[in-house]
Amino acid sequence: MLAAAAKAAEDETTTSRLEKQREPLQWTTEKLGPAVSVAGDGKSVSRQASGCAAQLTDVWIRGGKKPLVWTVAIALDEVLPDTVFGVVGRNFWPSDWSTPLTDSQYAVVVRCGDGRVHIKGRESSFILRQLSKGSKVNLVMDMQVQELTVEVLGKEPGVVLGSINIEGIPAELAVAVGFTSGGPQSVRIVGCVSERPEMKLLGKLRKDLWDDDNIQTPLPLNYKKERGPLQMHLQEIAVAASLDS
Repeated sequence: MLAAAAKAAEDETTTSRLEKQREPLQWTTEKLGPAVSVAGDGKSVSRQASGCAAQLTDVWIRGGKKPLVWTVAIALDEVLPDTVFGVVGRNFWPSDWSTPLTDSQYAVVVRCGDGRVHIKGRESSFILRQLSKGSKVNLVMDMQVQELTVEVLGKEPGVVLGSINIEGIPAELAVAVGFTSGGPQSVRIVGCVSERPEMKLLGKLRKDLWDDDNIQTPLPLNYKKERGPLQMHLQEIAVAASLDS
């Protein structure tokens, strides 16, 4: 029995290792926003200048036939109220990187000053929480269902101070930061992992009447369905109410 338990633990560790993979994500240097500086290791991006500027990571995260769940941990080392972070679609690449990401139709970003989420150039009703210097954030991108989860982490490991889910993110995207005019701002990539989704979707979340595998066996004539405890309890309440009236 002990041998079987050890084998099961080994198999679980191997499966976990196969399903979760570290990704060498960095800030791209192929294209830079105005006055943006990328550190030598590619992990930190910073800026202190007038006007706005955007910067993207160097990997395009895609959905497709074998979609993965990507988790990118970032540290907001230096931010201002109008600093934003989030994701942008592939069509953002050829655009002007000096325009605010909050105005871009290809961006889904969170504003640090109030946690307000901007989606495709419009301010939404979603609010995360205010983010200041030193905040730690996880961006979880489930490319199977095209959903972004933003988590604000506490000082203690595993503590999530707040989170928000945003559906309908681009099918091909990159992590992005948007700098504003003013003092020093710096955002650092702490790490990145990809893994298989917990559940594989097979085309439809729910069966409908036209699905071949949604065939149900007809009940025989004069069949009486047995009442469960809940139905019997509700019937007793109804009878008691009729006697009181």
